[in-house]
Amino acid sequence: MGLRDPRRRDLLAAADSLIFSAPALAALAALGALAAVAGDARADTAASAGGVELDWIAPGECADRARVLAEIEQRLGRSAEANGEPPLKARAVVSRNERGSWDLRLTTTLGEAARSRELHGETCAELAGAAALIIALAIDPDAASRGTPTAEPDTGAAPGDISGADPGAGAAPEADASPDAPTAAEAPLAASPPPAASAAPAQGPSRPLELRGTLRASGVLDTASLPAVAPGAGIAAGMLIGAVRVELSGTYFGAQQAFVERTTMGGDVQLTTGGARVCYAMRYRSIELGPCAGVEVGVMSADSFGAASPGSNRALWVAPHPGALATFTLTDRLRVPLTIDVPFPVTRDRFVLVGIGAVHRSAAATLRASLGVEVRFP
Repeated sequence: MGLRDPRRRDLLAAADSLIFSAPALAALAALGALAAVAGDARADTAASAGGVELDWIAPGECADRARVLAEIEQRLGRSAEANGEPPLKARAVVSRNERGSWDLRLTTTLGEAARSRELHGETCAELAGAAALIIALAIDPDAASRGTPTAEPDTGAAPGDISGADPGAGAAPEADASPDAPTAAEAPLAASPPPAASAAPAQGPSRPLELRGTLRASGVLDTASLPAVAPGAGIAAGMLIGAVRVELSGTYFGAQQAFVERTTMGGDVQLTTGGARVCYAMRYRSIELGPCAGVEVGVMSADSFGAASPGSNRALWVAPHPGALATFTLTDRLRVPLTIDVPFPVTRDRFVLVGIGAVHRSAAATLRASLGVEVRFP
């Protein structure tokens, strides 16, 4: 089910483009309030989503799931629980980035329609408020017109600290009090002094270890391992641990013909490898980019042709390879990965036809690139 309300579509598009800070969040709320009252017709308050199923993943220093749900309900003016209509499914992952600010990846699904967005803010509280606003707007486009939730009162100061009066000083007799004088309960309270800096616990940089699995299939192109530029196919499965990627892969390059010089005899050469790789991904908006290092082990084989006595041979292939990996986001689960590797074969066995001549020997280094599709889960 798509978004049918044009006000909701405009508001969510605006939310995608903001780098969230306190002023930007206030501007978004103001934009929602204007959109909610613009025009003669108002949206039906029975929104297309009856409630929200929220999966909130955030470090302990951030607001918890119950706090975000409470803010969503305050913006909606009703319970956010499912009420018979299809619920909005929302998954939010909050983490601290390398710059010390905060990132939020929010995915919302309603029926067949799924939408992902990445927000950035200076504090976790800003992103929690932004997520609550976006989810509330997805359920009811009039949510922004109800204003931002009120802050909870600060009840941490003791009564003796509010007035600053000396508790030992004598008070005037009750009979002398003027009937027009405000009572203690009615008297305006003096502002309490700001808490000492030492009262707030220090918050060091922290980034929750988000764990996700990966599975990808790629087309591969190798420049110098085989007799000519060789197309191949690869698969890989791995794990994302925060910004670190660890994966196992397999690659196959089909047979290529190589001839003994100035003859019609030669061999069909092919290469099959399996490997392991570690990468560190630095994220910028919808792109992840980082260096990689790995090693592959496999078998290079050759089957002769044209000779009076056909034969075959195998050789061990071991090649460490530095490289780089970039992924481009399509959705929260679907990415397009591009890898560049430079394998250096440890051994470079020569394939020969005995008594005739050399058939093939790999280069000292080769350039290899792959492009494919990657699925992440959960």
